[in-house]
Amino acid sequence: MYAVCLFLLTIWWGRVWGDASACPYTHMEDVVEGRTSFKEMALRSWAELMGGCCVYRVVQVFWWLELAETHRGRAFEACNADLQVSPYLGAVIEGVATLLCRLASKTISEKEPRFGSYIDSFIGTSLVVAAFNFSGGYFNPVLATALKWGCRGHTHLEHIIVYWIGACAGAVLSIPVFKVPAVRRLLLGEGSASKSKQE
Repeated sequence: MYAVCLFLLTIWWGRVWGDASACPYTHMEDVVEGRTSFKEMALRSWAELMGGCCVYRVVQVFWWLELAETHRGRAFEACNADLQVSPYLGAVIEGVATLLCRLASKTISEKEPRFGSYIDSFIGTSLVVAAFNFSGGYFNPVLATALKWGCRGHTHLEHIIVYWIGACAGAVLSIPVFKVPAVRRLLLGEGSASKSKQE
């Protein structure tokens, strides 16, 4: 059920918000590609982090009101970390999954298939579900921080290593990886058309 809801919410997000982002590594990608300054990236990331933490506090109020059965006792209970593996393996999982997610998004953006938003949502949801029992499958440092900062099971440094360094490294790494000719051939079919024309 979680995967279905996440899939539908991801499609909704894309339709309503377009290319708006609540994830700091998209701004880091913009810095690497020269589309924005480091200062702007830092300010946007800080605003996203503060927004994520504020939204969590608003949700906590609704949990405190206990309007639904699932809200009972949730508002102020101690949280547990989702990280079920070593922090370094967790960082690799978050990094590789973010890399794959960003490569898929870049491919879909260039190819512009008819059901691109559905395909992108399916890939993202599949990666989240695959990583869920290992690192939590957040692939978004702001989301992970808003929900899991200070939870039992990992230190602050481990949280930063897994959810910030892991995910951001994967996203930034997607830029040069997507430019590799073999990767472009695999994902976009580039080069195969020109080879057949030459023959």
